[in-house]
Amino acid sequence: MIRRSNWERRLAVYLDGHRGAVFRYGRLDCALFAAGAVKAMTGKDPARGFRSKYRSQASAVRAIRAAGFEDLAAVVSSKFEAIAPAFARRGDLVMDRDGSLGVCVGREALFVGEEGGLAGLVRQPISAWAKAWRVAFG
Repeated sequence: MIRRSNWERRLAVYLDGHRGAVFRYGRLDCALFAAGAVKAMTGKDPARGFRSKYRSQASAVRAIRAAGFEDLAAVVSSKFEAIAPAFARRGDLVMDRDGSLGVCVGREALFVGEEGGLAGLVRQPISAWAKAWRVAFG
């Protein structure tokens, strides 16, 4: 998956469209949010084989294991190059210490969640990231 020449605008439009996003397993969870960002940037959906396969955390784990992976990080690592979080750039994928997947937007990343009782995109600083993956440039 290679970023298109207009990836920055496509990512900005995608993120803007998710400002009030509500987390729902199998609809818009952390993995599907991040996969949607990759699809916006590259035109390819890295979650194609997982969509409509689960509706809860337990069934998401079962789908991951049925596909032959130990966890979400292993799925992402099979599709993208792992990098140190300090080297993540805008549009790369990051994982926080709780195992949630987000999208790097600089020295922060956006995750689907809730903050102050409001659903939407939640910012986490680089200090909260445990892992990162590069979404390749062309």
